[in-house]
Amino acid sequence: MKPQKGYYSVIQYCPDLSRFEAVNIGVLLFCPDSGFLKARIGLRRNRISHVFGKDGHDWERLKAVKQSLQKRFNNENSEFRSIDDLQHFIATRANQIQLTPPKFIKVFNPVKDLDELYEKMAGAPSSTPRGPALRTLLAREFDRPELASKIVSNVKVEVPILDKEVEMPFGYQNGRFNLITPVRFSGQNQEEAFGKASRWAIEGQSIFNARDSRFGKLQLIVVGQFAENRNTTIETVKRVLDPYQVKLFPFDSVDNLVQDILINGKDQPHATTA
Repeated sequence: MKPQKGYYSVIQYCPDLSRFEAVNIGVLLFCPDSGFLKARIGLRRNRISHVFGKDGHDWERLKAVKQSLQKRFNNENSEFRSIDDLQHFIATRANQIQLTPPKFIKVFNPVKDLDELYEKMAGAPSSTPRGPALRTLLAREFDRPELASKIVSNVKVEVPILDKEVEMPFGYQNGRFNLITPVRFSGQNQEEAFGKASRWAIEGQSIFNARDSRFGKLQLIVVGQFAENRNTTIETVKRVLDPYQVKLFPFDSVDNLVQDILINGKDQPHATTA
C-alpha cells in the first residue's frame, strides 16, 4: 500500500499549564489528502493520580472535554481541511487538555497506525510497579543529618517567564541558590524527552536570569529519572539543558549532587521550609 502524508499530535492532560508537566492520554492522526481525522483518548485515572496526586482533578469535567474533543475530531471535523487548520486549533487551546504540535508521519493504514500510535504514546503502562514517586525517593536521599542545615524544602520563587510564583521541592545555596526539581524521563521516547527537556530549559533560563529578593541569584537543577537503556536519552536531555544554564543529574548519580551540597552548600537559617 502506498503511504500517504499524515500528522499526529499527542493529547495530554496538564493540570497546571504554567508547569509544563503533562500525562499523555491520547493521540490524534490527520491525513489531509484523504480527509482522515480521528482521535483516541483514554483518561487513565491511575496514571494521572500517580503523577499529580489523587486530589484536585475534576473528573466529570475532564470526561466532558474528552467526549467533546472526540466528537469534534471523529464526527464534526469538516473545519479541518489542512494542517494549518489543525495547528490553529491547537494554538488556541487554553484548558487542561492540550495537544502537542503536529509531527509528520508516513501513514499506510490510518486506523491501524492510529491504534499503534495510541499504544505507543498513551497506552497502558508496564505492569511492573513504579514504586514511590520520584520526589519521595529524592527526599530520602536528602534525609541525612549532615544535610539538614543546608537544604531548604518547598521553595517558592517567582519565575518571570511564567509571571507567577512556583514551588520547587528543594534548594541549597552555593554561590547561587540552586532550585532542585525531580523530572521523570523514563518511559519516554527521544522526541518526548526532548520536548519535556525543552520546557524545563526555557523555565531554567528565566530562573537563571532572575534575582530573587530572598535567595539572590538562582539556578535550576533537574534530577532526572531515566530508563535502563538511557544513555542516548541522557545525552539528548543534557544537550538541551546545558545552553540554558540548567544542570542535570541522573537519579542514579544523585550522590554527586549530595557531595556538592555537603562540600559547597551554605548553612541556611530556616532549612526545613521557605
